[in-house]
Amino acid sequence: MVVKIAYDQLAEALKNQLSEYSTALTEELNAAYKELADAGVDELKRVHPYHDRTGQYSKNFAVKQRKNAQSIVGAQSYTIYNKKRYQITHLLEHGHLTRDGKRKTRAFPHWSDAENKIEREAVRKIEEAVRTVNNKG
Repeated sequence: MVVKIAYDQLAEALKNQLSEYSTALTEELNAAYKELADAGVDELKRVHPYHDRTGQYSKNFAVKQRKNAQSIVGAQSYTIYNKKRYQITHLLEHGHLTRDGKRKTRAFPHWSDAENKIEREAVRKIEEAVRTVNNKG
């Protein structure tokens, strides 16, 4: 599509086009980020190698939206966390010394595995969002 504009209106036209593109891309990315956060929680609930006696650890994985990041960048940001058993996530992921300090417990790397999977998926989703916005315009 060819649009003729006057020379003195070029800056305003470019500004409007970039603003529309930015808004559309941010909307696509926000939808992808929410989907990825939910997928991360599902992944942690589904495949973590640590099985506690009560099953409470895996049940309590959750996602929450971070409010401050959106106001700065315009894109939404999410945090995946364990609501009730947050104290043991690092200990399980990396292992730790026992109370007497004589031996190290076995590590159950579940956060890093889920993170790697979601990072690969995020790259794919971001590329897809950019292609979608480029094809619309």
